[in-house]
Amino acid sequence: MWLSKDYLRKKGVYSICSSNPYVIEASVEFAKEKNDYILIEATPHQINQFGGYSGMTPEDFKNFVMGIIKEKGIEEDRVILGGDHLGPLPWQDEPSSSAMKKAKDLIRAFVESGYKKIHLDCSMSLSDDPVVLSPEKIAERERELLEVAEETARKYNFQPVYVVGTDVPVAGGGEEEGITSVEDFRVAISSLKKYFEDVPRIWDRIIGFVIMLGIGFNYEKVFEYDRIKVRKILEEVKKENLFVEGHSTDYQTKRALRDMVEDGVRILKVGPALTASFRRGVFLLSSIEDELISEDKRSNIKKVVLETMLKDDKYWRKYYKDSERLELDIWYNLLDRIRYYWEYKEIKIALNRLFENFSEGVDIRYIYQYFYDSYFKVREGKIRNDPRELIKNEIKKVLEDYHYAVNL
Repeated sequence: MWLSKDYLRKKGVYSICSSNPYVIEASVEFAKEKNDYILIEATPHQINQFGGYSGMTPEDFKNFVMGIIKEKGIEEDRVILGGDHLGPLPWQDEPSSSAMKKAKDLIRAFVESGYKKIHLDCSMSLSDDPVVLSPEKIAERERELLEVAEETARKYNFQPVYVVGTDVPVAGGGEEEGITSVEDFRVAISSLKKYFEDVPRIWDRIIGFVIMLGIGFNYEKVFEYDRIKVRKILEEVKKENLFVEGHSTDYQTKRALRDMVEDGVRILKVGPALTASFRRGVFLLSSIEDELISEDKRSNIKKVVLETMLKDDKYWRKYYKDSERLELDIWYNLLDRIRYYWEYKEIKIALNRLFENFSEGVDIRYIYQYFYDSYFKVREGKIRNDPRELIKNEIKKVLEDYHYAVNL
């Protein structure tokens, strides 16, 4: 398996954290075009043993991704599937006994399906826990999950690599991170070493450690990476022969991403920035549709999205609280809570109608106006004049920054 400490000593890797089929397809195509290795991860919100919001189990998601891999003709050994924030995250409202039982079943399901990169995350409090968990308790629970992962992997004759940590950013963004102190890191690493000490050579396969880097994003603002502020903590991590896994790197500048990799943040997680690019492509097509397609045949995709999300607010109500800017948040917020709704039936119908309205291609003048970066690629025959291809090119523009960042 290529993902290892030896690999990360030479360069970084970007991690695609999305179950959106267009994001996955664009990412696989991009990896093939650039001859990149590709890491694709899913959170337990997206997929789990009960289906998650995508409706897929770990086995379903693996089969889905591998189908795209085969279709696009990329070698399977260039692709690694991973599980992100694996632990009791979806069951925080339950007591620790039931939440941890489900977390163990979750880990087992991921490893049984051949996921080789596992982020163990027990940093969240459960319903019968104190508000803030101690590093000792987090380490104890992560050890429980590690045992399940190792036992399962032995049955299938492979050795996963792991990412651990106790000071973990909120999954999906939404706030500015603090910066993990050297003291907190030392306590965390000591706790983990204590609970992992009897697992032979396990630290050879713990490739990454999650810390707070002072980055992140909220509904409209990105908190920029400042390498000076994190220099001390990153030096401390390096002393342990570990690399940092950077969460919520979405929307950072190309230069900032490169700085992170140079500084030892060798795994760059990206998700909402990719689905937001998908959203942007869809809405650009919708603008063209409003000009070219008669009103009775339009998809009205933005209206359908708005109505659907207002009808079912469970994925955004904790995040979008200003009623005066609700439409703006639903359509354009950097948190991109729309990503939870693309599989809703009414939205899928509208999206398919949008694509059907441009089944013969998009007027080249409108591509120039709305998809300028794609205009010359269409003329040169590098991409087809097809609505899905135009959208995927929007996603690939984000991936270009990550490709630049990880290839030192």
